[in-house]
Amino acid sequence: MKKLVVILLLFATVFVASGQQIPAVQLQDASGKAVTTSSLVDHKTPFVVSIWMTTCKPCLKELDTLAEELPDWDASFPLRIYAVSMDDSRSQKRAVAMAQGRDWDGITALFDVNADLRRALNVSSVPQVFVYDKEGNLFYTHIGYRPGDEQELLKQVKKCFAR
Repeated sequence: MKKLVVILLLFATVFVASGQQIPAVQLQDASGKAVTTSSLVDHKTPFVVSIWMTTCKPCLKELDTLAEELPDWDASFPLRIYAVSMDDSRSQKRAVAMAQGRDWDGITALFDVNADLRRALNVSSVPQVFVYDKEGNLFYTHIGYRPGDEQELLKQVKKCFAR
């Protein structure tokens, strides 16, 4: 019964949230410079926001896998991935070092040190991935990571491009 409730909640999250605009909040890049989420919307291509934390092994595995797959995906369509750390200000240096030390070529690391994006997106568990269309409207979201989930993500991004 508990699994059914969780599945229904996840299903509802995907479809209820669909179409919501990306929340307008400020993040930071690795140098500490402010980056607004509205600047992620380029009106040309969809983008992915992957929420992670330094203490989350599935988060790191998901981002490592996405970075490995990204060169193959770029051959068929441009894809922008933003890895947004939910680590707080006490852990920010560690999160920056971890993001810079990993082989995440093609993935832009951003940091939500004040938890503004976390609250705005109602993120309660990581990893969580969000796919936004070229106008910044939520198209798809998924919580958790298992090997192979990146193929479903790619499928959803392709659907978003086709819109």
